[in-house]
Amino acid sequence: MEYIRDKTALERALETAGIPAYFETEGLNFRLVSFEKGELLSSPVRPLRDLLFVLEGTVQVYLLREDGSSILISRGLGQTVLGTVEFARRGLPALFTEATSDLLCVALPLEENRAALEADRVFLRFVLARLTDMVLSYTLIGQPQQTVEEKLMVFLRYIKPDHTLHGMAEGMAQLHCSRRQLQRAVRGLCGRGKLERSGRGIYVAKGK
Repeated sequence: MEYIRDKTALERALETAGIPAYFETEGLNFRLVSFEKGELLSSPVRPLRDLLFVLEGTVQVYLLREDGSSILISRGLGQTVLGTVEFARRGLPALFTEATSDLLCVALPLEENRAALEADRVFLRFVLARLTDMVLSYTLIGQPQQTVEEKLMVFLRYIKPDHTLHGMAEGMAQLHCSRRQLQRAVRGLCGRGKLERSGRGIYVAKGK
């Protein structure tokens, strides 16, 4: 992890990502930070201490079983926000969060700013929306009896605001399936007119 001490770059990142819109509190001590591919952002012995707005790069989140095998929680996340669960519920067992490419993030220390954030109505609504999205995602596409095709259509119609699949990596991460399973589902849905290809690896749900 490396802090980038460039005020101009930080201000540009905040503006480009629209981060100030998530807060009504002024004067928060945002920082620009980078991580190298393979670096752990959090682990059971080092919980996530910052709210992280991922600007560039991807991460994966997983748990380790006692036998050393892993349980993948999410993979391939691009522009996202990490730390909302840690803000809402302190003391939970920490997950492993690993950079799967070089990362550029805007960071906001949680405990240092907790008092201000707990009184920030705009930020609390933002956190509520994020946690609701997580619950909705699990409820709608986390059922083992669903086929990959069913999960994909639910994901595109009810969870993705633009109803669009932006590449196989996004679908594999959200649906917890293999590339082959996802490709087969996409071909089937395209053949029945439920998906339409709009670019390389980009598919839009039809009949929304």
